[in-house]
Amino acid sequence: MRLERFKPFPTSDGALLHYFDIGEGKPLVLLAGAQTSVQTFRYVARELKQDYRVIGLERRYEGATIADFNDMSVARQGKDVKEFLAFMRLEDPVLIGHSLGSTVMMSYLEQFGDEKIASAIFIDQTPKMLNDAAWNLGIPGISEESIGEVLKSPILPLHRLPKTSVLWSLFNTMVLKEKKIASVKEKAPLYRDYLKGDWRKSLQKIKKPVLFIGAEYSPFWPSRHAEVCAGLAQKGKSVIMKNVSHGAHMEDTDQFAAIAREWLSQFNGK
Repeated sequence: MRLERFKPFPTSDGALLHYFDIGEGKPLVLLAGAQTSVQTFRYVARELKQDYRVIGLERRYEGATIADFNDMSVARQGKDVKEFLAFMRLEDPVLIGHSLGSTVMMSYLEQFGDEKIASAIFIDQTPKMLNDAAWNLGIPGISEESIGEVLKSPILPLHRLPKTSVLWSLFNTMVLKEKKIASVKEKAPLYRDYLKGDWRKSLQKIKKPVLFIGAEYSPFWPSRHAEVCAGLAQKGKSVIMKNVSHGAHMEDTDQFAAIAREWLSQFNGK
């Protein structure tokens, strides 16, 4: 099955990012995780496009991005989201992010607030990855120096095999096209910034309804981080996807789509 057709999006600092745009209705903006293309969302996108306008934004340094390495921060990618929403003239979109894509959403919300969005869905991303005496919902034993080792593999850790079509998508976008994107070494400053972040106070400021999705068998952090995050947000809810690992929305697209549809139903007609 063909990949979604990308369109160009120019940023204020001269980068050229890409996005796909399918379906009609309330806009949903998708952001993929580290070392993955937003094309890995496309089977979810094709399910949701029956009732929604689904827009996948390729994050900076993934896919066919054209950008320098001057500002390799999560904050810059949060600004990319702000500029993209303005570029697309979207009204009250719902942001949906996986892993690092979720952290980029947290950065966007910290910098610019939640006035321009209707809601957000965060998929398997803890707000603080480094554990300390008061926090144990990060990655056990991880350090700033070892983050690159976690991300070297081009394949997400999976608890269950996705459908054949989704497996093809993962192989196509994460293996065959790997040479077209910046290497883990080149993206190391971004990943160090990602690792050191602490977004708990940012979550407390969110006034809009937000959903945190944990993965039952996530290899990185306990799935109960979702419940803790929901407790931090003013209108937070949580759910745990069953029998999946970190690539939850790819491992079980039907389960994810059902969760997303139930959450999104409260915004229909708005």
